[in-house]
Amino acid sequence: MPEGALQLHLDFDEAHLLGQLVGQLIDLLRSHSGTALDPDPLFASLEVGGTEAPPDDPALARLFPDAYEGASDASQFRRVTEQGLINRKMQDALEVSGALGIGAFSEEDADAAPVEVDVTESSLPAWVRTLTALRLAIAARLGLQEEGDHSRLSDDEVTRGTVLIYDWLAAILDSLLRMGRAE
Repeated sequence: MPEGALQLHLDFDEAHLLGQLVGQLIDLLRSHSGTALDPDPLFASLEVGGTEAPPDDPALARLFPDAYEGASDASQFRRVTEQGLINRKMQDALEVSGALGIGAFSEEDADAAPVEVDVTESSLPAWVRTLTALRLAIAARLGLQEEGDHSRLSDDEVTRGTVLIYDWLAAILDSLLRMGRAE
């Protein structure tokens, strides 16, 4: 497409699923955004604030890992930067959600034509970060941490579908990155 834009073609069901996943990511981020922030309005305007301990939720812990090995340094860094990181991840997810047109479809649209989404040079980073965040959250919830975990979880009837979604997101991400580099 002109000016380095890409066009992502998704079946209606794929677009709907991706929209639901991004919506769940936004909900997850919002659930953690309610952490205690510094009451100083200047800090609040600079997106400074956060908790001192890593989140209990494994998905959030994977999205917001400790930046330092030492507990004290990690805690201080998290307390100052966490809210800004949450806000940036939410902005990215909201941008992807808007591009997909979440809420614009209903169950009656299930037979609708494929969904075409323009991914511009300026929106590509938001797409990459959002798809990566989705994959990190899914991997954390599944317990996908080591090389052998993927095949073990793929063989399990209970987790197979989620592993397929994880792989599908990887394929979308790979396609966007390849096409983005081709420009």
